Amino acid sequence: MITRHPARTSWSRRDMLRGSAAALMGAYGLAPRYGLAADIPMEYDGSKFQIAAPEPNPKRGGVTRYGILNRPPHFDVHQSGTVGNIGTQGCMFDNLIRRDPRDSGKTIVPDLAHSWEIAKDGKTYTFHLRQGVQFHDGTDFTSADIKATFDRIAKPPAGVSIPRTPLFRAVSEINARDKYTVEFKLAAPRSVNFMMSAFASGWNVIFSKKTLEENNYDLRKVLNIPGTGPFKTQRRVENEIWVMERNPSYWNKGLPYLDGIEVYHLLPFSPELGSAILSGRVDYARALDPVTARKAATTPGLSTVKFYQSVIHATWLNAKRKPFDDPRVRRAMHLLFEKQVLVDVVKDVSPLMTGGFIYPVSEFATPKDQLVKRLGYQEDPGAAIKEAKSLLAAAGQRSMRSLDFMVRDLNHHKLFGQAIEAMLREVGIQSNPADGCRIGLVRVTQPPATTIWPSAPSFQPCLTLPITLTPGTAPMGRRTTRSGTTPSLTNWWIKSTSKSIPASAWC
Repeated sequence: MITRHPARTSWSRRDMLRGSAAALMGAYGLAPRYGLAADIPMEYDGSKFQIAAPEPNPKRGGVTRYGILNRPPHFDVHQSGTVGNIGTQGCMFDNLIRRDPRDSGKTIVPDLAHSWEIAKDGKTYTFHLRQGVQFHDGTDFTSADIKATFDRIAKPPAGVSIPRTPLFRAVSEINARDKYTVEFKLAAPRSVNFMMSAFASGWNVIFSKKTLEENNYDLRKVLNIPGTGPFKTQRRVENEIWVMERNPSYWNKGLPYLDGIEVYHLLPFSPELGSAILSGRVDYARALDPVTARKAATTPGLSTVKFYQSVIHATWLNAKRKPFDDPRVRRAMHLLFEKQVLVDVVKDVSPLMTGGFIYPVSEFATPKDQLVKRLGYQEDPGAAIKEAKSLLAAAGQRSMRSLDFMVRDLNHHKLFGQAIEAMLREVGIQSNPADGCRIGLVRVTQPPATTIWPSAPSFQPCLTLPITLTPGTAPMGRRTTRSGTTPSLTNWWIKSTSKSIPASAWC
């Protein structure tokens, strides 16, 4: 194996922010602390590399029952930013390269590309691909599929919107040099860590050129998209269950360990999700409420893991509608919302923390002791509210009209809605949900002025009032399923769920 490492680069917070890399990594699904992970080899020969569980004699067989949001807005992973897609569909696909789940994603390792070379000038990335790989429909995998996938991500066709397109803005050419070699040329060099992290993002799964062409490069309505991954669709019932079966032709010999996965639609932080894991109806649950997590910690056969989750819960403003087309009004809204109060309001439903544009757990984020001194983050909201009123007056909004307010149908967002409605009312602003419904998913005939919604990781920072980041709690355990005893969750994570990082780290 050839591993030629570049000299370590010294980064300062100022350097990183100057290039907007920290912001991009947070905004488009790359956990900031991974962007500056251990050095990535400039040359890597992984022709013999295959991933396997770190434990000796891993268990095989069984079906894992997984409780998670399973209501995707569509089926095109590239065009998505929700766990409703990646949490279910991820196990059906592979990446060009990936993060290693065995060390919680600290290392980038081969996937469909087994080896790579990065030019000394940082402007050419060459990947050597596995041979003998097939998509679930029997189509042979080649460099044409990599080119078609990343051409679409880097430069989406009309009508296709991909949140991670900015990650590849520097890419000027993608060339299939031969059937199993693909080359990316950059107009200007970027950090090796940044580019390789972009390629390894779990969202950038590989689709076949054939499937893209057959569907005019838009897969939103294609339920059973052929992947190369360890599992494939067996059946799906809308808003209930998505059943995956083992791919017997999977290229990584010996994997997956499971015979299948049953993904049950359960809302995050909901009582139904908590009941399902505590009663044994599911084997794995992600994003549990704190009360359930505490119960799970004392339940034999269950274990809990706390992890930082790259999901932003925020109030979104429609900057195309008055009065939010005025930046002074948007700034006023930011100042009016007491972030820590909102965190406290939902503390028994969803564990959250106050943050800003860059994830608060990142080394590039403003330290908490400095953040709490800033207007809008101070414990005493008096100065922030005074400034907000001044901004509204300057913008001619001293008596603002009633606002349409849409709140997602999640328990903690309903509580957010009540709290924000009260905060607005204190300064004389009335919110006006449709049909007289105070809280809930509101149907409106035109885009609402404000929305409470989570996003991960496809947000538009200029239109967002950051509130919180979720440090989730995900109980994990081993239970007996109807197909026998499931393997350990560590083994399962190797090749059975999305390419997101396992529960010990960012997801």
